[in-house]
Amino acid sequence: MNLVRMKNLFIIVSILISKIAFGQPNPQERYPERIKAITEQLKTDSLNYELIWERLVMKVNLAGRLINSQDIFSMNVDSLSKAKGNIHFDEFNTDFIKIYNSVIKEKKYNIVEEGDFYLNRMWFYENMLEIDKAIEDAKYLRDSASYSRYSERGDYYNNFALYSLFNLHVINRQYEEALEAINTMLDKKESESPEVFFAGHGSFLNCTDKISLFEHFKKNEEIIPFIKENCIKHFAFYFENLESKDYYVNAAKDQSLYFLKLLVDYMKKYQDKELAKYEGIYNRLSYKMNENYETINPNIDDTELRTIVSEIK
Repeated sequence: MNLVRMKNLFIIVSILISKIAFGQPNPQERYPERIKAITEQLKTDSLNYELIWERLVMKVNLAGRLINSQDIFSMNVDSLSKAKGNIHFDEFNTDFIKIYNSVIKEKKYNIVEEGDFYLNRMWFYENMLEIDKAIEDAKYLRDSASYSRYSERGDYYNNFALYSLFNLHVINRQYEEALEAINTMLDKKESESPEVFFAGHGSFLNCTDKISLFEHFKKNEEIIPFIKENCIKHFAFYFENLESKDYYVNAAKDQSLYFLKLLVDYMKKYQDKELAKYEGIYNRLSYKMNENYETINPNIDDTELRTIVSEIK
């Protein structure tokens, strides 16, 4: 199956999934009624920590997320304070204290997973702009939080911890710490699922977030070397996996061209002395399938492609 047909198939599947998903009721719609019912029940069953936790998780979910990487670079603490709205610290914190003292400290993880506790409290602290406390919980979630239900849960905690640490350190104006968080995430994605990483897929943080980090902290001298390195690495992955030529390998080839174009764009922006060289390489490789999609010229075979790519240094 060629790349275009494979992409079309992915689009069709995504549409079908979205139609099924949108046809389902939003579980959050029942939260207010359920919270009210639990509150009534706790009047006569005040030490039911499973119910306290269920209510607390629903409240945290209804509060939403103030901090995420989509707008993290355009936000500041003042704008976040205005968006915080009517989240009352004491109302949430009282229940977190109850759960911590009676469940987490006692290691009653059959009632509440330790990782779930720190994940939800981290989100709560984020919404209250208790940034240092959120960072502390995120670090514990990343390094130490236990889990018992299934092994994937630990990876889930770790990913969310790194994602939140990146965002929190950006908000806190801590460049080196934010850089460490995104480097750890990118290294992890590349080592654990290289085919997904080099195809440009996967959730949480990606290479463009790192470029945005450089720009936000005025580390412009880091951008062109970083993009060039990724262009070389993506081409290398493609050449190392030529025999399979599956969807991921072909997608990595497209991603290589994406990074080459990005490299040219930033060289233009910063008037880099090697612009003419790399613009020439890009023009030799690029082929527009239509106005919305370009790829590497199909008339260039892999031997010629390898020769041209060897000029990227």
